[in-house]
Amino acid sequence: MTRDPVPEPGEDLLGKTLARAVAGLTATGRLVVVEVAADGMTTFEIHRDEHGTALGRQWPLPWITLTAEHGWGEDARQALLRAAGLPAPGSEVIVACSSPESGTALQALEWLREAGTAQVFSTAAPITGLVRDVLVGDPLHQSYDLVVMRPAGAGGRLELAGKLLFPVGARAGTRTELTVRCEPGGEHGTALAVVTRQGREPRLLSVHSARVAPGQYVVTAELVRPGRVRFAGLPGLAADGRTWDDLLADVPDRLPPRTGPAHLICAVEVCGPDVKVEERLGRARQMIAFLSGEPAEAPRVSLVAYGAHSFDRSVRDRPVEVVTWQATAEAALKGLDGLEERGAVTQGYPYHPHAAQVEDMLATVAARLSRSMSQSSPGRHVLLTIGDRRPHPGRADRSGVLPCPQRHDWRSLLAYLEHLPGVAFGAICDQPEDGPPHRIWRHLGAQALAHLDALDLQGLAAGLGLAVPAAVHVPFPLLDETE
Repeated sequence: MTRDPVPEPGEDLLGKTLARAVAGLTATGRLVVVEVAADGMTTFEIHRDEHGTALGRQWPLPWITLTAEHGWGEDARQALLRAAGLPAPGSEVIVACSSPESGTALQALEWLREAGTAQVFSTAAPITGLVRDVLVGDPLHQSYDLVVMRPAGAGGRLELAGKLLFPVGARAGTRTELTVRCEPGGEHGTALAVVTRQGREPRLLSVHSARVAPGQYVVTAELVRPGRVRFAGLPGLAADGRTWDDLLADVPDRLPPRTGPAHLICAVEVCGPDVKVEERLGRARQMIAFLSGEPAEAPRVSLVAYGAHSFDRSVRDRPVEVVTWQATAEAALKGLDGLEERGAVTQGYPYHPHAAQVEDMLATVAARLSRSMSQSSPGRHVLLTIGDRRPHPGRADRSGVLPCPQRHDWRSLLAYLEHLPGVAFGAICDQPEDGPPHRIWRHLGAQALAHLDALDLQGLAAGLGLAVPAAVHVPFPLLDETE
């Protein structure tokens, strides 16, 4: 004997029950919703995907198909339960009957009721639209981030980051506005990639790309429904089928430095074998001549020469020599003529062949820069050191290298210069005869480090922001610094 479904006060209660059941779904949970109508049965199975989005699939079973194959007996009952995915251990089951006057529907409803615990509702209309509305209205279970890039320290370094678009609990219709800067994006343009996170690893939800002119844009993101974000503000946005790995493959580690007026300080080690000193001076000449022909404004040039300490009371210690300071390229090239004519400085060499007046050079440059900055705006300064020797320590240590006679501490001097605004470091280092270069050369070449025998002038100058760099494509927007 069949029983009528429990009467309920309209579809509002069914909708609330569905919404509550969907909201309670876990990552591994399953919700089964069965609609029994006059012409057949429709089953909805709802679960959450890796982004926490509630998704549903449905399949119908017309009564005519069921009875044609199985009649209306036990075989039909079993086929109906299989189609409904019942029994469903651990899953919540909701049954809705939209045709309580149909005897076939009532018989099917009885079989479903007998198969397990289920909430049964009456409804006056098909529930497909109601299920869809519940899924669209489900609040987010994971936050949505826009993938952006942020500056990370000095030297134009970049890092991937996420800008929150929609927090957990956001619902369809929520909008977020943010300001971003787009750099040249290459073949695919700038990608607006939305990710969710389960732990630390991002999971790609969607990607839309547009080829836009570099500049600042105000982008609006709208949560259309869970799992779908619509953007406005970038013209020509289109769906992009690239994977997360594809996107990461295009990410540069840094932005090219911006070119512009600068002050180039060429500090050249002029002690050692004549052939090496000649090569170092030649590299300084090449760099200065190269920059004077660049389309960017030619830099002011300072030329500093340093040798080795004497440590011989009968031989005067030759001080660091400032040949030119913030002069024209032409004046610096004339200064190089004099250094090349004089050749290698022999005072102090070969008495202490492992070190040079690097620390004295740093002290001289620091004093000059400090004086220059106190008299005018900071500007941009690039220290290009050309040599191979290590510095003398400020006091005796385990290295066995004699301490600087002036007690200059290269570490503190280098730290002082590194903290001055607008100062960059480049180096052309030749391999010392007694082993690998001292660790100071990693600091002296922090923004650009080249080898004496394999010098790429364009690359070195671009790395220091002194020449127009090769194009660097940035696939994600940069977060505006004011955000």
